Amino acid sequence: MKDFSNWTPLGCGAVAMGLAETTPGNVPGYPEDLVARTEYRDLGIESLFFAWEIARLLGPGPSQKEQRALMILVLATMAASAGGSTRLPFKTGTHLERALDELQTSPEERTAIDKLLGQAQNICSGSTDSALAAVFGGPGDYRPLIIDHDCLYIQKLHVLEARVGSILRRRIGDLPGSQTTPTGEKLDPAVKSALAEVFDSPPVEIYGRVELDADQKEAVRTALSGRIAIISGRPGSGKTSIVASLLRVLARTGEPALESIALAAPTGKAADRMRQSIANHLAAIPAPARADRRLAEACPPSSTLHRLLSFLPGTERFRHNEHNLLSEQLVIVDESSMIDLAMMDSLLRALHPEARIIFLGDSDQLPSIEAGAVMRDLCQSRTANKYGRVVVLKKNYRAREEDSSGKSILDVAAAINDGITPTTADSGKAPALKNQVPELAFKGVEQLQPGDENQRFTFLAAWRKRLRSSLPDLENRLRREYIADPSGFDEQTAADIRLIIAHYERFRILCITRISAGGTGTEPVNAWFHRSWFDEFRQTARTPENSYYLVGEPVLVTRNDYTLRLYNGDSGLVLLVSTADGARRRPAEPMAVFPRGGGFVAFPLEALRGRLDLAWATTVHKAQGSEYENVAIMLPETHVRPLTRELLYTAITRAKKSVVIVGAAEVLETGVKRTMERASGLADLLR
Repeated sequence: MKDFSNWTPLGCGAVAMGLAETTPGNVPGYPEDLVARTEYRDLGIESLFFAWEIARLLGPGPSQKEQRALMILVLATMAASAGGSTRLPFKTGTHLERALDELQTSPEERTAIDKLLGQAQNICSGSTDSALAAVFGGPGDYRPLIIDHDCLYIQKLHVLEARVGSILRRRIGDLPGSQTTPTGEKLDPAVKSALAEVFDSPPVEIYGRVELDADQKEAVRTALSGRIAIISGRPGSGKTSIVASLLRVLARTGEPALESIALAAPTGKAADRMRQSIANHLAAIPAPARADRRLAEACPPSSTLHRLLSFLPGTERFRHNEHNLLSEQLVIVDESSMIDLAMMDSLLRALHPEARIIFLGDSDQLPSIEAGAVMRDLCQSRTANKYGRVVVLKKNYRAREEDSSGKSILDVAAAINDGITPTTADSGKAPALKNQVPELAFKGVEQLQPGDENQRFTFLAAWRKRLRSSLPDLENRLRREYIADPSGFDEQTAADIRLIIAHYERFRILCITRISAGGTGTEPVNAWFHRSWFDEFRQTARTPENSYYLVGEPVLVTRNDYTLRLYNGDSGLVLLVSTADGARRRPAEPMAVFPRGGGFVAFPLEALRGRLDLAWATTVHKAQGSEYENVAIMLPETHVRPLTRELLYTAITRAKKSVVIVGAAEVLETGVKRTMERASGLADLLR
C-alpha cells in the first residue's frame, strides 16, 4: 500500500530533509541553495518550506525549472509582505525586480519567472488551463496567490485589503444630511453652541491661553460629523488638544454619552500618554464648567486596541467581531500610523455600523511593523479628501519656535521629511557637526562624527554621566527601599517613584536595529550600559549577585501578559521593593516597577523572565508613540535596510529638547535619500 504520511506538511518536511522512507513523485526537490538567499531577506526557514509546499501543488506535470521559479516567486511575495507591503507589483521596474535582486536570482531564473507570470495571468483571464490553476487565481478565488491589477497577493492579504477598503468606503461616503455636508459646514445648533463655548474657554499654560488654530478647529468639527474622521499631524501638532476639546463638546451635548466613548492606541504607553495628556488639558482650564468637571471625573478610559477588542490569548482572535460588536458609539484611536492591515480589519469589523471612529496620527511617520500603511492610504485617499474626512495639522506646539533648540528639531525633521540631505540643507536645517564628545552642547540637533574606535564608547559614557547628574541624589534614591502593601504604594512613595521614572523617561537612545550593526544595535548598546552599571552600582544599590537586571536599569516589556496586565512596549524601572502584608514585611528585592493608572505596580523579576528587555536603548519602532526630552540616534557603521527617511524623521521627532546623531555623514545621507516603499492597494480601493 502507498504511504500517504509524506503528504502531510510534517511528512513533506521529512522528505525535504531526506528522512522519509518514500518520496512521492511530484514532490519538487528541496532547494537547499535558497536557504542563504532566504535568510538574507530576513525570512525564516519556514518561509522556504511554505514556498516548497506551494510548488508541490502543481503536481507531477511541471518541470523542476517551473517549480523552482514558483518557489522564488512565492519567496519574493512573502518578502514584500515581511517588508510591510500588502502586494507585489510585477510590472517592469517595480517591486518584483527589486525583490528578485535581493533574492539574487540568475538571468535564467528570471526568464522562467516571467514565463510563469505570463501563464498565471492567462489562467486568471480564463484563456488557458494548466496545473498553475491550483496556485494562481483572481479576485474572489480561493488560491494561495491572487493576481489583481498586475500585482501578486498572498490570498489572506488580498481578502483583508478588499474587506477593509469596502468598510472604509461605506463609512467615508456616509454623510447624512441631518448632520453634515461634504465640507463639514452643517452642524446641529446644540453642537454649534457647545463648540463656541469650548473654543472660548481654552486651557491656560505657561505660554498663555492654548487656543486652537484654524486647522485644529476644523478637525474638531470634522470629528463631530460623519462616521469617520482622519486627523494627521506631526508630533506636537496638538492632536491631544483636539481630542480633549472634542470630549468637552460631547460632555455638553451628551450625544454620545461619555460612557459609550472609548480611547485607544496600539500600545499601552501611547494609551496612557493619551489619557494623561487629556487630564492635563482639563486641569489647565481656569474656570471649568460643570460639564468640564464631570468630564474630568468620568473621562472615558484609554486602553490598547487589543484590550478594547478583548484579545483571546492562545487563539490569535478577538472576542469582539462582526458577530459580537463593541457597545461603544465613538472610538478615538491615537498613533494610528502604527495600525497594520490585519488590526484595522479586526477593529472595523467589531464597530457597530452606526458607531463613529476617529483616527489620529502622523502619516509621515514609520508605518506599522506588519503589512499595511492604512493611515497613509487614508490620508492619500481621493474619496476621503473629497468628502472632507481628512484634516492635516501644520503647526507644531511641542518644540516651540520661541525656543532655539525646539526650532532646530522642527527644521531638521522637516528637511529630512522633504528628502533634503544635510549636505544640501540650508543653514539651520542640518545637524550641527561635532568631531569630539566634549564639543556636544546637547541642544537642538547635533551630529557626532565617528573618530577613533573608542568614540562611540566615549559618547555612551557621557550620556550615562548626564543621566546620573541631571537628578540630584540619584544614588540615594536607587539605594532606597520602596514599600508596597497589598493595595500598592502609598501616595508619597508613588510620588517619589514618579519623579525617578520621569527622570529616566527624559533620556532615550534610539537604534536602527536590535542586532549588532557594528555595535550600534540595541543589544550591544544595552549590554555596554549593563556592564558599566554593574561595575558602579552593584554595591551601592544592593543588587543581588544572581539578578539578571540591576536596580536602576530601565526595562521594556516585549511580550503581552494579559494576566499581569502588562503589554508589549510598556516601560518601567528596576527598584528595590519590599512588599508588606499587614505586620509581615518581606525582604526587599529588585522588582520591575511600571506606571498603571495614577499609580504604580511592581513585579518580581523572576515573574517576568522572558518578557523583559533592557531599555537604555530601544529601536525607533519601539519608541514610536513616545516622546523624550533628549534623544540620541545611533547610526550603523554602514547602511542597513531599515534606515530610511521615515525612520530618521520618526526618531528625531521623538525629542523635545535635544538630538545627537552618532554616526558617519555618508550613512545619514544615504538614509535620508532612501524611502520606505510599501505597495498597497488600499489607496486604489479608496479612490
